Amino acid sequence: MKLLVKGALMGAVVALAPAALAHAQAGLTSSVQTVQINATKNPVLTVVVNSGGTQTIGALVDGTTNNFATPVNVTTTWDLGVGAASVSLVGYFSTPAQALVNGANALTSSLIKGDVNGGGFNAFTGNAVGGVGSAGGSLTIFTATTPTPAARNSNRTDNLALQIDLTGQPALVPGTYSGTLNLQAVTQ
Repeated sequence: MKLLVKGALMGAVVALAPAALAHAQAGLTSSVQTVQINATKNPVLTVVVNSGGTQTIGALVDGTTNNFATPVNVTTTWDLGVGAASVSLVGYFSTPAQALVNGANALTSSLIKGDVNGGGFNAFTGNAVGGVGSAGGSLTIFTATTPTPAARNSNRTDNLALQIDLTGQPALVPGTYSGTLNLQAVTQ
């Protein structure tokens, strides 16, 4: 019988030992490890010509204004950071003295005019805006200030009607005059 009591007592001690060890480990923590998390939202500034990407006048008439049939419909979209105070859309000819060329003959950018949303025609004779455009060959389509978060994330669509104004100019040499009007947005 002694043996049974001793064995039972020993079993009770062994049964209690894991509980005591588990209790002694409660609240044990490891060292802190960190994970660096970075997420970047890039600014957006885009210009899309929706329609009117090719402008054609079938028969230029000397001594008068020659309007293109349809305007250039262009959408400018922006999502900017706090450092941008404004966004501008600029139309320009890279070489104002030769905006449209027919062999050795050229039309200057001063003879090409743009009308933004029915506001009246103005020649492409302005200067660059924020480094976009060319001296004497640019026209600012619009400038929008961006002082608030809502204004820094926006878009607008404009109609740019174009014309070639040959009023008071000598007769053109017959042929096809062609060139490229650049449209580019810039923040300042």
